Amino acid sequence: MKKILLALNISFLLISSGCNAMDVETKKLPVSYAIEGTNTAVVGIALDKTGMPKETVREVVLFPGQRVVFAGPDEFVIVFKNKKTPSRKIENPSVNGVVVINVPVGIIEQPAFAEEFRKNNALRFEYAIRANGKELDPPMIIKRN
Repeated sequence: MKKILLALNISFLLISSGCNAMDVETKKLPVSYAIEGTNTAVVGIALDKTGMPKETVREVVLFPGQRVVFAGPDEFVIVFKNKKTPSRKIENPSVNGVVVINVPVGIIEQPAFAEEFRKNNALRFEYAIRANGKELDPPMIIKRN
């Protein structure tokens, strides 16, 4: 039961090129949670007229053991930066327009993350959405609920 209380938030702050996360348009976007009765959140990867990936949600909030499914163009890649990833895989290419990132149940107890979580009460993962040779760099933030 205590592990359930240690629920984490994962926020994918999806920002477009040249905008910051507090931009008015980004604030208007919805927050994505796991679909009721499931452990899966869904995030669409949209493309603007130039082929640049753009945000469709402000953030995604997940708990340990849940997953996020990115769905979009036939070919895109979710790439974690600085060799730091919640899923142990740095490059996550789409398969038929879909990428699934699983959040481990015990992520904050993992030796690689325990100290950072203790100091900051959160984990931050820098990643990029690459599509059509263009990149969007939103962060992923994991916090206690």
